[in-house]
Amino acid sequence: HWLANLWALTLVLVDSRDGVPRWIDVFEEREVGVQEKTKDTPWKIYLHAIYFTSYTITSVGYGDIGPMNTVETFVVTLMILVAGVSWVVLLGQVCGVISHLNMEEQEFRTMMDDLNNMMADRLIARSMRLRLRDFFLSNKTARRRQRQRGLIEAMSPGLRGEVVLEGNKRWITKVSLLNNIMNDAQHIRDSGPFTNFVVVSLNLTQLVHAQGEVFGRPHELYILVRGLCTQGPRIHRSGSVWGLDFLLADRWLLEPSSCLAMTYVELMTLRRKIFFELATKHGAESPELRQKIRHFCCWMAFQKAILAEARRRGSLK
Repeated sequence: HWLANLWALTLVLVDSRDGVPRWIDVFEEREVGVQEKTKDTPWKIYLHAIYFTSYTITSVGYGDIGPMNTVETFVVTLMILVAGVSWVVLLGQVCGVISHLNMEEQEFRTMMDDLNNMMADRLIARSMRLRLRDFFLSNKTARRRQRQRGLIEAMSPGLRGEVVLEGNKRWITKVSLLNNIMNDAQHIRDSGPFTNFVVVSLNLTQLVHAQGEVFGRPHELYILVRGLCTQGPRIHRSGSVWGLDFLLADRWLLEPSSCLAMTYVELMTLRRKIFFELATKHGAESPELRQKIRHFCCWMAFQKAILAEARRRGSLK
């Protein structure tokens, strides 16, 4: 707008009565028989000034309008310098915005390029290449969740707790101990149970396994986020929880922990050692936590002992 006004200003700076040609003179031949001439109509002057400025800024340069005297040449030179710098800045900002629209996808494509280069350099067999590509394609969601943990940790304690409560309700209801802690946390915000629940949730470890891999360790709680896996005769799908006896010390009471990934699987795990370390560290904020843990362990050991004894007697028959 301002450059267009500057270009139109040249019609004032150069008087037509001096006999000096001006840029607006080119319209005389075009407007033969037209009643409202461009030089006598302000909105037409502004329109053509905008037109000239636009193609000067964008470097189109049709050439149908141009400087006809020294003043106009000076103004056009000034416009080119200003417009050139402005256009470069504008293009840089637009390119910057576009390049940051989907950083996650760009990082993924870069990683896939690195993977392809690595497989080519190491002469990896075609079957293995297909498995690797399939794994990394499936692993996009897990990496996104890992980045989201940073967002959660950057939140205020209150918001962090609410987000964790909302995101973990689905599977926590299947673990009686954690479900009790969650229920207490929902009733009393900013309390010991609330803090304990948030800390436990944030210390879950994320694991991924490719199809066909065997995994599983005793004294570890497993939450299946994505995929299918088998644990003996049982098939686990998304949202399944097993290893509920992870707090028991006696391995004789534990159920077999070995699992087979039928598809690509994403899991969250909680180890017994980490849970007790957190309980010891934050136990002062919730004195009743020790009692709940003891009650859970006794009840779980009682159930497992009955099942183990039943299996032993059954084998004797």
